[in-house]
Amino acid sequence: SSGIIAEYGVIVWGMAIIVAGSTFYYCEIDRNENVKNGFDALWWAVVTMSTVGYGEIVPVTTEGKCFATVFFYISMVFLALPLTIIVGAFSKQYENRKTLSVDNGDQDGCKQQKREWARKMTQHGR
Repeated sequence: SSGIIAEYGVIVWGMAIIVAGSTFYYCEIDRNENVKNGFDALWWAVVTMSTVGYGEIVPVTTEGKCFATVFFYISMVFLALPLTIIVGAFSKQYENRKTLSVDNGDQDGCKQQKREWARKMTQHGR
């Protein structure tokens, strides 16, 4: 089930990049010297959606700036959703390991009790 969700996430991410890159291209073409072709716009979309933001391609038109602002906030939500799932999984594993370490401590206590019992038995000649 989580594999299917991951596959859909990649598909949605790819579609968002294409839609955002196309929209940015039409907002900025012939008015932004850094957007020479559609690939420049797609690169802007990838950099923006991944929140890297290199800054070599930035919007210069009002439409482009408005779209970039909306797209950036949508991108943050898109990244935040899977990150909460990942952090939750790490937290759960941490709690499981903490529980295991406590259980191992109890086992060590049992081993110590068995050693003491064996020592007492050898002292009494049994």
